[in-house]
Amino acid sequence: MRSPFRWSDSPMAGERAVIDIGSNTVRMVVFDGPPRAPRVVFNEKVAAKLGKGVYETSELSPKSMHMALAALNRFSLLLKARKVASVEVVATAASRDARNGGVFLAEVARLGLKPRLISGEEEALTSALGVIGAFPAAKGVVADLGGGSLELVHVADGTSEHGCSLPFGSLRLPDQLVNGSETFNRAVRKAIKASGLACVNGDTLYLVGGSHRALARFSMLREGWLLDDPHGYSLSGEHAVSMCRALRSGHAPAAVPGLSASRTASLPPTAALLSELIREIKPATVVFSSWGLREGVYLSRLSTQVRGENPLVAGVADFARRQGVSMAFAEQVSAWTSDPVLVGPDGDNGLRLAAILLTLASQRIEPNLRAEHALDWTLRKRWVGVTAEGRAIMAACALANCGADPARPELLRLAGPAPIRRGAIWGQAVRLCRRLTGGAVLPNEPKLLHFAGGKPEVILGEGLNGLLNEGAQKDRRALGALLETDTAGAMR
Repeated sequence: MRSPFRWSDSPMAGERAVIDIGSNTVRMVVFDGPPRAPRVVFNEKVAAKLGKGVYETSELSPKSMHMALAALNRFSLLLKARKVASVEVVATAASRDARNGGVFLAEVARLGLKPRLISGEEEALTSALGVIGAFPAAKGVVADLGGGSLELVHVADGTSEHGCSLPFGSLRLPDQLVNGSETFNRAVRKAIKASGLACVNGDTLYLVGGSHRALARFSMLREGWLLDDPHGYSLSGEHAVSMCRALRSGHAPAAVPGLSASRTASLPPTAALLSELIREIKPATVVFSSWGLREGVYLSRLSTQVRGENPLVAGVADFARRQGVSMAFAEQVSAWTSDPVLVGPDGDNGLRLAAILLTLASQRIEPNLRAEHALDWTLRKRWVGVTAEGRAIMAACALANCGADPARPELLRLAGPAPIRRGAIWGQAVRLCRRLTGGAVLPNEPKLLHFAGGKPEVILGEGLNGLLNEGAQKDRRALGALLETDTAGAMR
């Protein structure tokens, strides 16, 4: 029985690069690894601030163009050296709005690159595709704050629509606030109302862009958050407004770990924009996304079939494979633990398979290092498609598998007792399967785990009963205790 959550059987055919010629930065990202959950193998940016000249004079300044072209020339040389055949180059608001934008892009083309100027609507829709790639069930509004503009677009059911671009980029905000907060607030509200975009019925506002991620880092520091990746960090709409109010009241810190001085200085004006955005769009929840325009450009080149894969499972499967985990055995363990008693009340959304894969990967580590490696992998690696609670559940699974107590304070803070217990049940089930089989793929895919009246039974079938030992009996009893069942369930 194969898992319903598939992953690509091989990595992409060579590296792929996306260059984003933005209003604030010019950045190149090179991707490798599984197509649906690519790994970033190179990421470099230059703060050319192309949009600053456009905002002030309607033209790209010579200094900004020189900085951008120098960076792009370096990128072109690196791409040739790395032999990257697939390269996408997109130019956004600054090149779009500048009188001399065409001249600049012609210079870019002379470097051997092929820049594509995209409209504001296309920029919004492409950023939304990146968000959908990271959060397949995304429903609400995506807000991508760049240096020259704010892109808004509605997302639901794996699609996006009604994209628009508003003139509130991070480079413009300080000057736009000079005339006072009330004037700024009215301008923002008027523009958002004209867009017709709003959240309804508990929808989410997804925040994209470096300035938004800076806000996430500030909030994570303020709240003493346990995770260090801003991707997927979430706040209630009310809580986010409170954070913005604190920043607008002059409570911005002098420095934030992981942020440059310029990003730290951008916190108050970004908060001013976000607070009005939240008040007008009215989301129930605010979620920060590291995936946006560049990932959307990358995903747009993939087939519909590959884009339909579960990104968490795809990423974890690639990682586990590189640790030496047998994919055939992982699928058998997934099948053996697919009974509704184990899956839980929320159904199977891929989290269980991802937890199994990481748990089996931890078995490749020396016993005295397994627990700490499992915590690092589950809580700190940059997975997409998983919440903070999901990370804690995966950690509980891996800890229970190696005999460690999963009821750690940090995990309970992220997920609460019931989800942690569910992860522990998965981990104990994996431990039982692993102990019985010694990691071997058994013939004919026996059911192995069966639940009669909630009692765990092990069914091996003819010729395999000799695999039973006291260790397996002990693990079965432990699983039964976690399930709060009669531990005298039959084993045959």
